[in-house]
Amino acid sequence: MPHSCSEAALSLVTCLEEMDCVKKDGRSMQDCLKDNLEMDLDCKVQKEAYFMCKHSQLNMRTRIRGVRTY
Repeated sequence: MPHSCSEAALSLVTCLEEMDCVKKDGRSMQDCLKDNLEMDLDCKVQKEAYFMCKHSQLNMRTRIRGVRTY
């Protein structure tokens, strides 16, 4: 189970690396992740997908029934 969110984490990291906040300003990815105003829509979607993946690991109902797919 620890590697089940690795694809979501990798896509979030690659999206954050391509942001102007990291490239041009030289800020850390963590600082850019906290600043939601500069984040584009694609990175926001990746962040939400990673959050839902990690949340589903802790939620017992999801662990029993499986991950929701829409």
